[in-house]
Amino acid sequence: MFNMDNEHPAASNQASYKSNFAVVHFSRTYDEAFALLVEARNYLSAHRRNRDEPERDPEAMTKCVEEMRMTTRLIHAMGWLMTVRAVEAGEMDWEDAVDTENLMTDLQICIDDQREQCTFLSPELLDLMERAHGLYMRAARMELQVAARCNA
Repeated sequence: MFNMDNEHPAASNQASYKSNFAVVHFSRTYDEAFALLVEARNYLSAHRRNRDEPERDPEAMTKCVEEMRMTTRLIHAMGWLMTVRAVEAGEMDWEDAVDTENLMTDLQICIDDQREQCTFLSPELLDLMERAHGLYMRAARMELQVAARCNA
């Protein structure tokens, strides 16, 4: 079973893969993503009992949708960062790591930023949503840069 505390394997200190372009070491971004994932999990667990019936309350439905959007962003960003670590560890090549037919920038549900329509949500959730969106967009740009270099 996966342990979701603040402990995780350390990022590699050196890149053991062969590549024709330089790659920025993503350890800080990975650490940030992992910490944010844990924080979001803790928030959602703590507020699980406060959920209304979404079909009866439009605000509760919006809250549920935004929580799922935030979770989806975090999962996709973490997946990309784990892929980067696999490349750094020499477990796969960049060409195998990037699916140019299915880039993160193509996933509109994660790109859309609906925070302005969600001012009724708690400040804690709004903060998590903002940080998850920022992390997702950074990871998507990283993926796009790698995809462009792999296709060059």
